[in-house]
Amino acid sequence: MLRKESIDSAEPPQVLGAATELTPEAEANGVMTPLLTGSAAVALVWIAGAGLQYVSQVLFARWMGAPDYGNYVYAIALGQILAIVSGLGLPIVLMRFVPGYVARHDWTGLRGIVRRSRQLTVAASIALAALLTIVLSIARPGSLDIMVLLLGTWLVPAAALSNLESEISHSLNRVALGYMFPVLADPLLCVGFALALKSMRGHLSATLLMMARYFSLSVTLVLQFAVSQIVLPMAVRGSKPRFETALWLRVSLPLLLVTGCYVVLSRADLMTLGLFRPPGEAGLYSAAARTAGLGSLVLSVVNARGGPILSQAWSRGDLTRFDLLARTIVAVAVWPSLVVALVLWTGGGRILAMFGPGFSAGYSALAILVVGNLVNSAAGPVTTLAIITGREHAAARIFAWATVVDLVLCILLVPRLGSVGAAIATVAGMCLWNAWLNWVISRDLGIRLSGGLTDRRILKAASLLFRPTSSWKPAE
Repeated sequence: MLRKESIDSAEPPQVLGAATELTPEAEANGVMTPLLTGSAAVALVWIAGAGLQYVSQVLFARWMGAPDYGNYVYAIALGQILAIVSGLGLPIVLMRFVPGYVARHDWTGLRGIVRRSRQLTVAASIALAALLTIVLSIARPGSLDIMVLLLGTWLVPAAALSNLESEISHSLNRVALGYMFPVLADPLLCVGFALALKSMRGHLSATLLMMARYFSLSVTLVLQFAVSQIVLPMAVRGSKPRFETALWLRVSLPLLLVTGCYVVLSRADLMTLGLFRPPGEAGLYSAAARTAGLGSLVLSVVNARGGPILSQAWSRGDLTRFDLLARTIVAVAVWPSLVVALVLWTGGGRILAMFGPGFSAGYSALAILVVGNLVNSAAGPVTTLAIITGREHAAARIFAWATVVDLVLCILLVPRLGSVGAAIATVAGMCLWNAWLNWVISRDLGIRLSGGLTDRRILKAASLLFRPTSSWKPAE
């Protein structure tokens, strides 16, 4: 259970949840009901989106070949890093503040944080893209296509805004709607535009595929902005925005370090491969990493749904529910992830062969990365818990050290071992920050996340879902 005397959040709970006379199983069932009810819709979006993303990458790799595909994924990875940095940590700040504004009916504050987040994101992304353009013009990379890199660089403003728009809906607990267009529409549009360009030109190059990416992301961003306007409460639209920029940035800058380090941790392997190895090997590794990433799909779904509920429970001071929900997320995520891991270990080579000739050579890296993703699922929502409870400074410090370890290992191992070395470095960094953050959560909040795997209340509540006479019903 949570130790209330150790809580030092910037926004501590003000009201403790009222005691209720519930059986342990009923209490766990009450927590699982909203989590799984919403997760069903989110799961449909994420699973369909993951399938579309995966199929699209298979098609692109087969249409272009490993070298061109390597140039493309390198430029996209670089753009993703810059898009996260351009966000200044504001997408996560929304999850921290928006539920509180909604609970207090503070519509001026809600409108202010949405508007200022957009303004700061646009300004930062344009400045960062311009700076990198100058750097790339001076220090041209040897084996990589400079035109593809520049196109990836100027994709950053749209990508950063897309990330922000998704989190606006996410923070308002409209998770499925918030991710529907970037997860479903974007890959479909990209494949459609790429196929049209391939038909017109007779081939598909990395440059043409980047142009298709521009078209698809532009359409997706327009749709996302329309969704954001729909999900915002009507009272917000007529309110005068109140800006607390200094407060938001004071919270966001440590979160920027967290998100920046996280994206470097997830992309340092590919970036290092692009610098020290031929582009073709980066393409092989990207296919392996995307395939291994399927092992974290369940955790992503449950985290996406559970984040707003955790934030609401913390804001209300319902510490018992907060504790139980955190451990429930672990229980729901781990066992399906283990099944996916077993499938990837046994059939990973055949799965990679779908990308084209030679891609099955990435199986060794795939097998290692699957271990890291399984550890990530077993660790649970540690980053979300740290952010919601005001431990962003501790999280930033942990991610910074994990990033240093990852980068050092990449530099040492990639030139010698190639994609296998990149996978080892990535998994080492992933295990470090997960274990460290778990220790912080256990020390400060008294939550033992691994206890969710054996908690009888959680397991019994889960079993109710599969009984023909189940008393479990979706939340109204």
